Amino acid sequence: MNPTEPIFPARPLRLALCADSSPQFLVRALEAELLNRNIPAEVRSWAFAAPQTVLKELQAFNPDWTGLWFCSEAEVLPTLAPLIEKLPGNLFCYTAATCDEGTCGSLALIRPETLRARVLKWNAALVELARTLPRLAVVDLDGLQAQRGRENTFDPRLWAIARVAFAPHAVPELARRTVDVLAARMGHLRKVLVTDLDDTLWDGRIGEVGSEGIDPDAPGFPAYRAWLGKLVSRGILLAAASRNDPEAVQAGLMRLNPLFPTSSFSAIECGWGSKCEMLRQIARRLHVGIDSLVFIDDRPEQRAEVRSELPEVAVPEIPEDPACRVEALARQSLFEAAQITAEDRVRVQTLRDEEQREAAAAACSPEAYIASLRQKLIPEPLTSANVERAAQLTQRCNQFNMRGTRHTAAELLGKRGWLYRLRDRFGELGLISVVVLEGNFIETWALSCRALNRGIEALILEHLRQQGQLIGAYRATPRNTRCRTVYAAHAFPHLPEETP
Repeated sequence: MNPTEPIFPARPLRLALCADSSPQFLVRALEAELLNRNIPAEVRSWAFAAPQTVLKELQAFNPDWTGLWFCSEAEVLPTLAPLIEKLPGNLFCYTAATCDEGTCGSLALIRPETLRARVLKWNAALVELARTLPRLAVVDLDGLQAQRGRENTFDPRLWAIARVAFAPHAVPELARRTVDVLAARMGHLRKVLVTDLDDTLWDGRIGEVGSEGIDPDAPGFPAYRAWLGKLVSRGILLAAASRNDPEAVQAGLMRLNPLFPTSSFSAIECGWGSKCEMLRQIARRLHVGIDSLVFIDDRPEQRAEVRSELPEVAVPEIPEDPACRVEALARQSLFEAAQITAEDRVRVQTLRDEEQREAAAAACSPEAYIASLRQKLIPEPLTSANVERAAQLTQRCNQFNMRGTRHTAAELLGKRGWLYRLRDRFGELGLISVVVLEGNFIETWALSCRALNRGIEALILEHLRQQGQLIGAYRATPRNTRCRTVYAAHAFPHLPEETP
């Protein structure tokens, strides 16, 4: 996603927060975090108020997101399902912080009347509800407390005096994680981890000691590679940026086989240029925005250079001791996600298939290349089973998003439309396009960049012609100019161009 394009509504984001404690520190931190990300926003809170008691005020405010914060210290954890049914729109809810009165010892886990047991049960119910309700997001306050320690996130004096449930010095981190969750729901995602190699993926500098001199098994390095492998398995793309000769890099990577194969990497950039240029090249090769990258490097001067020249890239601090790095990275919650779809899990294989397609395209004319693909487009009605992927396409597609529309899964539930699955002789590309209708109007049409320049538009429009008298429209955005003439070029009924 281009960082100049809004990931939230064109008007200021409206964020409501209902809390059974005093939320003023969190409200200020949320405003500061949103301002830091250049997101115009209005945040309004209701303290010591059950959401159903301020429903009319919430409706009048018309928030884009309504947050619910029930703190363990108040010892009133409501049944969520009937409460949430009464609240419109998109919701997020904080998990309750695990705490213990200390009256039962370890038996507090078992005795249902203890506060600790009730908190655990309530959090489990919240998570289960979020699994079945796409419009509900969870912000893991309890997980943040577990990482930072209760003594660092809760001040009993502030609770006694002012009913402040989260320590002010820890609130900015809670605000950051809250905005991360909302941004992920709106399509702003970190998709690629770019790692340095020397003293990051292995111990030693390969240009000085050679491939036999590096130590892949030194403390901390196997754990870091295992962490990278878990990210790849959930759909994050892995790339490498190394200031080394290509031959040395390949020799070092071969030492990691077979436990960490070279095929884990979707892109490798090496040489003696700047890391910033390597990152730009990786973004180009993987067809992602530069703001989709996370860059990890053991050298502080390299991190500082990237932060200065490419502020859109996430550059986490890491400890000097490699054994401490995975724990530090895990605490930073770098890869927030709204959902993990089947397409995410096979993304690495899809990229490998795409390399074969590019090789085939270079060997013949564009027309002959498209004919050789033997493409098959399979329409699927928009249903609750594929609504997550449909929302993902509206959020991530910029070059081909006919009206620049974005949707969450909750907004698409119950709407009429189609998703389109594509396969060709090289493999499965998955669900690559979504069309959403309002009556006979094509309200949304988005097409993944990996399916561009293949004549897919004509195949989709042919399917839409068979659905009755549909009509389309184009609205310009900074990046969708290629959509402007599509309807006219295929003689498909359309309205005059909309004014942005």
